[in-house]
Amino acid sequence: AGALYVFSKGSVAPDALGVSRSVDGLVMVLLGGMQQLAGPVVGAGVFTWLHDTVARSTDYWRALLGGIMLLLVLLFPQGISGFAQIWQARAAIKNKAQEGAP
Repeated sequence: AGALYVFSKGSVAPDALGVSRSVDGLVMVLLGGMQQLAGPVVGAGVFTWLHDTVARSTDYWRALLGGIMLLLVLLFPQGISGFAQIWQARAAIKNKAQEGAP
């Protein structure tokens, strides 16, 4: 990611790699799901969309974004991708049970 960033920007300043960027990366992984291959990608998409949406809507976007992140992590402890995988497995089991019923 760092090599792509340098290639796209031409150079890197020290302020571009602060602690907030590291925290953003961890939040993206937590949102998407740590044990899922697509988890970080899903988390990055959700985080970026939420950040853009919330930052445009209120002056207190950092507090609101933090609350939303906390709520999402509590609701989906396996991440969004993990929840989707569990939901899909439950739906498949339910469909299989309905097909076997007379």
